[in-house]
Amino acid sequence: MQKIKSKSFVLIIPILILSGISFYIFNLIFTTLNFEVSKNKRSSATKYSYIIYSSDNKILSKLSRKFEIDNNKQKIPFFLKHSFISAEDKRFYKHNGIDLKSISRALFQNIRSGYVKEGGSTITQQVARLLFLNNDLSIQRKLKELFISLILEYRYEKNQILKLYLNNIYLGSGAFGVNEASQVYFGKFIEELTLSEMALIAGLAPAPSIYSPYQNIELAIKNRNKVLESMYIDGYISLTNKNKAIKEKVNLNYQKAYSLLDDKLLINFILQETDKKIENKNDYKFLRIKSSINKDWQEKAQKISRYAGPKELEFALLSIESNTGLIRTMITSKNPSINEYNRVTTSVRPLGSTFKIIPYAAAFIEGIKLRDKFEDLPRCWESYCPKNFSEEYRGSISLIESFKSSSNIVPISITKKIGLKNIINLANSFGLGYEQKFEEFPSLAIGSYGDNLLNITKAYSAINNNGKIQSTSILEKIESFNKQPIWENKSISKKILDLKVNKQINKLLEKSVKEGTSKAAFIKGKKIYGKTGTSDGNKDLWFIGSLDNLTTGIWIGYDNNKESELSSGNAAYLWKKFITEIYKIPIK
Repeated sequence: MQKIKSKSFVLIIPILILSGISFYIFNLIFTTLNFEVSKNKRSSATKYSYIIYSSDNKILSKLSRKFEIDNNKQKIPFFLKHSFISAEDKRFYKHNGIDLKSISRALFQNIRSGYVKEGGSTITQQVARLLFLNNDLSIQRKLKELFISLILEYRYEKNQILKLYLNNIYLGSGAFGVNEASQVYFGKFIEELTLSEMALIAGLAPAPSIYSPYQNIELAIKNRNKVLESMYIDGYISLTNKNKAIKEKVNLNYQKAYSLLDDKLLINFILQETDKKIENKNDYKFLRIKSSINKDWQEKAQKISRYAGPKELEFALLSIESNTGLIRTMITSKNPSINEYNRVTTSVRPLGSTFKIIPYAAAFIEGIKLRDKFEDLPRCWESYCPKNFSEEYRGSISLIESFKSSSNIVPISITKKIGLKNIINLANSFGLGYEQKFEEFPSLAIGSYGDNLLNITKAYSAINNNGKIQSTSILEKIESFNKQPIWENKSISKKILDLKVNKQINKLLEKSVKEGTSKAAFIKGKKIYGKTGTSDGNKDLWFIGSLDNLTTGIWIGYDNNKESELSSGNAAYLWKKFITEIYKIPIK
């Protein structure tokens, strides 16, 4: 009986192992066969080729759309296709995803040289790695790669696999795919690339950081020439074409007069807004997008952002043209080319004293005057006992003086007198209170609730526009390839405050800059309307200010909500630095 049990146990082990392997293989086949190219983030990133212009018609960004995998009519340019095939996988059209000849040759070369000199992976294997795996150097990963390669060859045609490869291959400097590499290195569409430029990009594939023309131009040119030589030997180009391409001077993107804007977050925001405008229209393959961004202001603001305290401290800036709602500057981070978080539109932070314009505006609407007195003394509302930021109290004080000193007691007193519901309704009409829903708590009056920089700057912009709030836009117009109009911005305005109330608020804001907590923004001879704001522990530092027809908001803080050693005066000072730069105002 014991022997029978032992035999059964011995038989069960291989059955379990075989079942496990079968399940694993089945799961691998199922995952690969059900992979949707359209849902792959990088493959579906760009639906159209585009050029984005600044408001003064300078090129900000220029990018070809990625290749459409299921569109047989969309061809890969001949030289581009064969530059990668010659460089990476000469037998691409002959093998079934695995090239035993190439693997054997690479193995022989690597053993002979004593180091990894040559790779044996086919383009199909590289696609398997790019879409399903990673670069781990393990036998398990290599076996998966080989297996997935066979399934890919079964599921897709060769040109589809090549498109997947060209859409996803990392080519250095943040470029995923040849369309992004074409933009990053040459500021061109794929169709505009020369043979020399295509060969240089293809030469990056084995080691983008080593062969990067930005890091080592001589090595990049040497590798380009190897690709051209290989294309000539393989019969894809003539001797004349090869020699002409070798002699061609490399003109990298940073050498171009119009140098594109290195700000992924801003470009992505412009594209997101573009998608909203063309959502129900034709399936465009090429768009000319005119943004409202002033390129010169954008670049100056980005430089100024680096003055904002320690390295980890973040910075956001937004400038809105008050009477049109057009966004002229948008800085989302100190390092927007590598940062993935838009602090202008996405970051919801306590507004601090910048929110105080709402209870004061409500007071004026109710007929309270600038010189009317309120008590600025310590007090409690039930269990809530706020303090002034400076812990100084001025007794009986006028509204204009309380605003200048940024009293916390007075706006709460106003709110209690008028009613929290009225304050919330007025804030909502300014576009505030939707990112984080306002609730009826006294602390609301002094900015304990959060919103983003876009909304609070838009609210101040309305005050700078005689009480009329404009719909904001970062787009001026969108056109087709042949410059046929597709969409044009038509600003929508809504009256929130009458002129009398609006003038009273502007008097408060002007006084705050001239004599109050916002003095760091003061510029002699200029009428500036603005207000600082600070959250508990100096975690959020704000200044929103208007000069002429421009309203600019600044936020400084840590992403992890850490306390800061700076003050809102630093935000006000950086605002002044930006304004004096763009208007060329001399200051000491």
